[in-house]
Amino acid sequence: MHSLSITLVFLFFTLVQEAVASVAYCSNHDFESGALGESPYQTYHAAPYLPVQLNYALPSDDCPANSQVEGYFFFAPEGPIAMPGGGLIMNPNGTMVYSASAFEPSFLRGIQSYNGSDHITLWIGDGSPVTGGHGSGYNILLDNTYAVVANFTVVNLGVGADIHELQITSNNTAVMTAYPTQAANLSAYNGPSDGYVLNCAAQEVDISTGKALFTWQPLNHVDPSECYAAIGEAGSGTADDPWDYFHINSIQKIDDGNYFISSRHCHTLYLVNPAGDILWRMGGMKSDFSFGQGANFSWQHHARMHDDSTTISLFNNGASEYDQDFPYSQGLLINFDEASRTVTLNNARSPFNRTVTTAQGSVQLLENGVSFVGWGAMPYFSQHDASGNIMWSAQFAPSENEVSAYRIFLHDWVARPITPPSMSIASSSNSTNVVVYAWWNGATEVTAWKLMGSTDSMPLAAEALNVVDKVDFETTLTYTGIRHYTFFQVAALNARGEILEYSGFTALNGTSFAKADNQTATASPLN
Repeated sequence: MHSLSITLVFLFFTLVQEAVASVAYCSNHDFESGALGESPYQTYHAAPYLPVQLNYALPSDDCPANSQVEGYFFFAPEGPIAMPGGGLIMNPNGTMVYSASAFEPSFLRGIQSYNGSDHITLWIGDGSPVTGGHGSGYNILLDNTYAVVANFTVVNLGVGADIHELQITSNNTAVMTAYPTQAANLSAYNGPSDGYVLNCAAQEVDISTGKALFTWQPLNHVDPSECYAAIGEAGSGTADDPWDYFHINSIQKIDDGNYFISSRHCHTLYLVNPAGDILWRMGGMKSDFSFGQGANFSWQHHARMHDDSTTISLFNNGASEYDQDFPYSQGLLINFDEASRTVTLNNARSPFNRTVTTAQGSVQLLENGVSFVGWGAMPYFSQHDASGNIMWSAQFAPSENEVSAYRIFLHDWVARPITPPSMSIASSSNSTNVVVYAWWNGATEVTAWKLMGSTDSMPLAAEALNVVDKVDFETTLTYTGIRHYTFFQVAALNARGEILEYSGFTALNGTSFAKADNQTATASPLN
């Protein structure tokens, strides 16, 4: 092996280390100090996944169970080192539910409603919020069996859909971002006269037909002089390094048909009508609103207008890689009055360690005013009460590194994969002493596993051998007895003891075949 290869392998195992536990740590100081590596991860005996390890830096009273949390964490860890691809769904106790690595390279966005049912949203393409700040690809929707039910992107822009935004509307349309390049004379902005800008786009597309219903690009509406990222800070203005003067990072189509657009580099939220006209600007150099104490923001992400149309949630980074306006980042809930053109602070959510997040971030409002904050370039997420006070905070890497997650969400989710459960027999097993590992990627209803065995003479006539409660993504089942079995399989059980699905059969020599025709689930189908 070349010396460079040896160095890279050593560096990988120095920065990314296997975690001792799979359930979350609670106030583990070695985790935060980096003693466990730049991104500690979990491993399994047989399941081919490497999910990140969680540490509750500010734990709940019942850590690691964190039973006050209802739902699952949805996020896509990113970094300069090898990371689990696609994204993860994780239990509040830190164990994995689902890995989207089958769709790698992809980016797990969370849950949205399509045709009246919840679906997982995934972006697939080239680029990331970490490397280059944007991407080009397409979006897919997965139903509760993890089957792909829709595949769509932007049209007539010369690039694919970007990572930053996907909103599925109640009319089954998709609102997306894109980052096409456009030639422009940039001499007025200390750039080349034959320069190039990223004239990023907001586009709404009919998912079923692929037809563009709305397209808006800032260059015809927002002069670059209104924005704060100079040439040289956000691109040099050349064809190879176009100037990202606007940097669109969130879009929301609201109920009245207008579009609510966030520009990170202009520090501004825009309300745009279907004709493309800017109705008002909130924040930035040309704000139509005045701000009360604590309500202002800069370099923001994930702006959302809420049902009453007088409240906005957003992630106030307050800083970029080359500028800092606030001592630390916050998740804000602000109220605005269109008549008086004023903005006031409702409340703020602060990180437990009072740290600035220079990029990325999200704020999700839950029931009863509770909120869930992803801290973007800081590898943390936290839950806050209705007044904004922090309830707990978890991390998936130490603070001082380059591991991040663009947005993190908390969602309810019930899923039963269309693919059967998986199993693997330990190499040390024999016909009277067997160790089996069972898992079912993405299944949320499994509470126990049943081990079954069959003989050479009757390979499809499986007998029950053992039942073990499920406590982690992968479960170990054993059989020790005098009766000899050649083939083994597992069955996933729900809380009522009903069979959700059978795996296929696997022999001690590694050969396998499908379950018997008479082996059918006894649990009711999902809706």
